[in-house]
Amino acid sequence: MTVQLGLLHTFLRERAAEAPVVTPFFHESLGFAMGYADACLEHGDIAGAVRKLEWMRNEAKRWKHHPDYLKAIR
Repeated sequence: MTVQLGLLHTFLRERAAEAPVVTPFFHESLGFAMGYADACLEHGDIAGAVRKLEWMRNEAKRWKHHPDYLKAIR
């Protein structure tokens, strides 16, 4: 799951950097989601990590036509 989180985080961070309409709140939320998921995994809370993974997957749908999308959501 750590690999999946990392791929999605990188994908979202890169897409957000390219998109002029993404707000600073999105960047903050993305950082929070990654940190929260890492903490959940560290403490054995798999359900908490999965919730953040799903949030990232849902956010990634904005860029579902990007060539790296399918690699990121694996």
